[in-house]
Amino acid sequence: MNRGQAPIASSTKPAIRLRYLIPYFLIFLLVPFGTYLLGRWIDIVLFLPPFPPFPFNIIFGISVMLGGAVIGIRATRQLRFSGRGLPWGEAEKDSQSSVLVTNGIYAYSRNPMTFGYTLLPLGMGLLFHSLGMMVFIPLIVLGVQLFIIKKREEPNLEKRFGDEYLTYKMKTPFLVPSIRLYFARRRKKNEQSVSATR
Repeated sequence: MNRGQAPIASSTKPAIRLRYLIPYFLIFLLVPFGTYLLGRWIDIVLFLPPFPPFPFNIIFGISVMLGGAVIGIRATRQLRFSGRGLPWGEAEKDSQSSVLVTNGIYAYSRNPMTFGYTLLPLGMGLLFHSLGMMVFIPLIVLGVQLFIIKKREEPNLEKRFGDEYLTYKMKTPFLVPSIRLYFARRRKKNEQSVSATR
């Protein structure tokens, strides 16, 4: 396949194989446990004070965790149903997306899954009054993810989707969703609907 030639889009959703699904779900069991232990250890070693105080820890902690989970799950579903791919596409070629997803949540962030799942340890840190979990663990998670994205994922996307991906890359934020972009697109959509009714 030549550079810039998009892969042929498949009309079927990719198969979910147990050999990837089981480790994927184990991550969601082991990572929170590891986050808690490592975060508490960092708190003790660095003599970090408990923060934030009750009841703000519950309000903010649960809100951030739920927000992160919603973003991550929505991005995962959209990748599967619109992009015909799965999160472990870098590990298994058959699970790579065959369509470049640029709409929905991907219109505001190129990596919404990474953004959403990085919010989970931040929310845990808020919930458990732990600055170690709140600050250091998200930085570690983000650092590992950024390395994978920059070294493997983005170069592969450029090879597979060429100019289509490069255009998308130029106009869409890398990680944190753009609120300004969201409101600009909503305003444009409203203007188009008003014009259509005239």
